[in-house]
Amino acid sequence: MRIFHTECGQQWGGQELRSLIEVEAANATGHQAWAIVHEQGKMAEHAEKRGTPHYRISMKSSVDVKGFAQMVKLVTKHRPDVICCHNARDFYLSFPFRALGIPLIRYRHISAPVKATWSRSFAYRSGSNAVVATAEFIKNQLVVQNGVDPARITVIGEGVDLARFHLGVDGSAGRVEFGFTTDQLLIGQVGMIRADKGFDDLIRAASLLRDSHPQVRFLFVGGPTRDGAYLRQMQELATKQNVADRIVFTGWREDVPQLMAACDVITLASTGVEGQSRVIPEAFALKKPVIGTRLGGIPELVDHERTGLLVPPRSPKELAAAIARYAEDKELRERCAVAGYELAQSTLDINKRMEESYALYRSLQ
Repeated sequence: MRIFHTECGQQWGGQELRSLIEVEAANATGHQAWAIVHEQGKMAEHAEKRGTPHYRISMKSSVDVKGFAQMVKLVTKHRPDVICCHNARDFYLSFPFRALGIPLIRYRHISAPVKATWSRSFAYRSGSNAVVATAEFIKNQLVVQNGVDPARITVIGEGVDLARFHLGVDGSAGRVEFGFTTDQLLIGQVGMIRADKGFDDLIRAASLLRDSHPQVRFLFVGGPTRDGAYLRQMQELATKQNVADRIVFTGWREDVPQLMAACDVITLASTGVEGQSRVIPEAFALKKPVIGTRLGGIPELVDHERTGLLVPPRSPKELAAAIARYAEDKELRERCAVAGYELAQSTLDINKRMEESYALYRSLQ
């Protein structure tokens, strides 16, 4: 099949990464796929860096005349069998091609409710041929909030590249690089350093654990937002909470599998919008115990006390308590790690997730 993935986002996060990964995975299995991205912004930069087949077009608005003309040329050149739209602007730039018989799929990645207005709900209710939700939680929101027929929605959750995230990944160099000793319990969180990921809660949890669990350390892997203001706030907060010596901010890193492998526990302390998250399947594949918040699609992967621990969002005290449980109970850590690993192997392989996508694409032909 010939597949377009369109994404107007100019930032870089899990949604944008998933779009590029799906393009790369499709090409690796004999399909032809391209990412159609905004000509400006971080996604275009990352597509270039990763070598993802892509085109840059103008996506300044939903009625961008220049961008539509560019889309016409790309559709004429490649004759895609399906167009997968990951955001609003690129959906409306792609919508006219339904008249040519090209199926459109509207993806929904985040748990923030779609406003129940006609213009916002249109893409999901009737404007697209099908909808992909990345979590059951998101599907239920679209049905209840926006009146979308549940039969139109296919849930395709997050997957993990088992060729990159596996038990053979060596994390020892990461611990050496940042000075962590083997007797310390290293808690890692991976993601952009931004307000809705709960880094402030982790810092406050670190403060609560400082005296009772002196062996606990934290590794925050990820780059800052555009102006870096939130990162600076978090560094200042760590100093005020007297835990700056226990926390390392790595900045943007390419060696994420190795740094995750260096950790003993992986957290996802999200407080805002969240699908299932890509980090959790990656942690499972590395056989790492997980702590997540009861938010969005996270509980669909983290079964409390079986594949990990769940805590309420915005609760540093309960986050600290969950870390303490893992610190004090090695058997619990190992049990959760094994259950998560088995789930990754049986269900979360990115190739299995992509087969679900291809089956949907074929059903629309």
